[in-house]
Amino acid sequence: MLQSMRDNLKGTAAIIVAAFFGFIMVIGGIDFFSGTSGGAADAVAEVNGEKITNQDLQRAIQNRRAVITGQYGENVPAELLSDEQLRGPVLQQLVNSELIRQAAADGGMAMSTAAVDRQIVQIPAFQVNGQFDPQTYRTWLAQNRFSPAGFRQIMERDLILQQYANAVTDSAFTTRANAEEVVAISMEERDFDYVVLPVAPLTAGIEVSEEEVQQFYDENQNDFARPEQVAIEYIELKPEMFAANIEVSEQDVRAQYEQELKAFAASKRRRVSHILLEEPTAEQVEEIQSKLAAGEDFAELAKSYSDDIGSRDDGGDLGFTSGDVFPETFEAALATLELGQVSEPVETDSGTHFIKLTEIADGEAPTFEERSAAIRQQLQTAEAEREFVGVLSRLADLAYNAESLAGPAEELGVSVKTSEAFDRQGGSGIASNRQVIDAAFAPEVMLDGNTSDVLNLTNEHSVILRVVEHKPEGTYPLEEVREQIVERLKRDKASTQLAGEARSMEKALQGGEDFAALAEDKGLTLEKSEGTRRGGFGQRGEIVAQAFELPAPASRDALISIFATETGDQVVLRLNEVREGELTGQSKEQREALMQQLASMIGDSELIAVQQLLTNEADLEIISQ
Repeated sequence: MLQSMRDNLKGTAAIIVAAFFGFIMVIGGIDFFSGTSGGAADAVAEVNGEKITNQDLQRAIQNRRAVITGQYGENVPAELLSDEQLRGPVLQQLVNSELIRQAAADGGMAMSTAAVDRQIVQIPAFQVNGQFDPQTYRTWLAQNRFSPAGFRQIMERDLILQQYANAVTDSAFTTRANAEEVVAISMEERDFDYVVLPVAPLTAGIEVSEEEVQQFYDENQNDFARPEQVAIEYIELKPEMFAANIEVSEQDVRAQYEQELKAFAASKRRRVSHILLEEPTAEQVEEIQSKLAAGEDFAELAKSYSDDIGSRDDGGDLGFTSGDVFPETFEAALATLELGQVSEPVETDSGTHFIKLTEIADGEAPTFEERSAAIRQQLQTAEAEREFVGVLSRLADLAYNAESLAGPAEELGVSVKTSEAFDRQGGSGIASNRQVIDAAFAPEVMLDGNTSDVLNLTNEHSVILRVVEHKPEGTYPLEEVREQIVERLKRDKASTQLAGEARSMEKALQGGEDFAALAEDKGLTLEKSEGTRRGGFGQRGEIVAQAFELPAPASRDALISIFATETGDQVVLRLNEVREGELTGQSKEQREALMQQLASMIGDSELIAVQQLLTNEADLEIISQ
């Protein structure tokens, strides 16, 4: 099968699809491989009888949003985060991942417990200073509502998928002939000289008539199409808006400090070790109890019996807790132990625990001077949040049926802000938020003139808005684009004038005149570009691209070309020599790296072919998009 796919995936096509499967594997993170999580009633797709639920899809969309937000930060384009944009592609990736999972299962692929454990301890999120930290691992599991067994199961599925992918990609190979062909093109070098004839000095002296402007506008209506747009006024609320006006008395700070002292005195930090049996038998529990009663070392028993990979090699040590790190039944049992004492078996969602209290730590309370600034900030923040909630609760009532937001803003002591016009793809600032965009273009707001509902963008950021201007889809009026058209026409006229001068230079060069002397006579700078490879940015990139569009000179005679750049500048270019890249010119390390890279690209292409084959042979139904 792989050979037939190799035969159909050669050349450029193979390279184009090489990155696709990597996107499949990472788009949704580990949640993609956690299996179905809902009933048949909310299924959005069915793959060979296995259902993908709407809950799976929504989780995957959320994961993808998180990835995009991580890439773009606060300036993420709003259109990239919309359900409409993400739903189809993400659902397709879920289907692709399920196909691969099923193929791996049909192939009998499995992952040993030891292999899964090795991968878990290498996850950066569970490491401190480059080393696996059991406490960090346990805390993360608790925060994300995973049991050790459940998380290990998810990891095992993920690794099996990777194992399947590796089985395909690792079989790929390339030949020296392939490498030589790639190097000949990708590392080709060209020597050329050129001059740029700029349009800017000419545009000031060029006249453009009103008739020319009107004619250009009439003949290029598509260039001036305007999407539907709105401009909004809005009230934005955040707790920090109220913090600056809040005064906190010294008496309040002192009272809060006294409360902290009482809580500090009542709390103790306990260090705990445990032995975890995820699915124990009665015989296992009895065996461990007997060995503990016989005085055998708890740490050694943990190494032998515990199913918690995060702590067993450390004798079951979980670190310190102040009573809020572990499940309630675990903490309750720990609180009853004396130093060095081991509990009876304790049940939690993770399994059965034997718990040992190994250390009790009492710290020294901070002084008032050390805590006063932080306490003042906390009290100020808390009061600001209360005021934020109070203002927020009044905002909707005040803004309901208001003809503008000025009145409600004055009543609440906040300001009204306005936006520039933006379309359904969003704009800058608040207009880049998808909730704001959707609310602004909702018919009852955009067309009926109503105030939007209060939009809770985050727990501490709310907005209410009104549309103050609505521009239907159409064409920008001539008045708004006149300056743009005038500049374009001036540039085009100047470029046309320069084209005649460029042709004159071309003819002179073909007649054997010296390029450097010719450039100097015209006050231009001759640029020499030797050993140039493909690529570049801006105007330089355009010139390099044009140089590589030219055929190699048929003889020792140079090849002359003239062309205009996007800005209208004219370029006279002389291509002197073309040299193909040579594999032998690369170092041994470079050749080996190239061969490895090509093999990897072919392997990725074959994996795409496998994916396509699985899709073609699957009983696949997309229930909802």
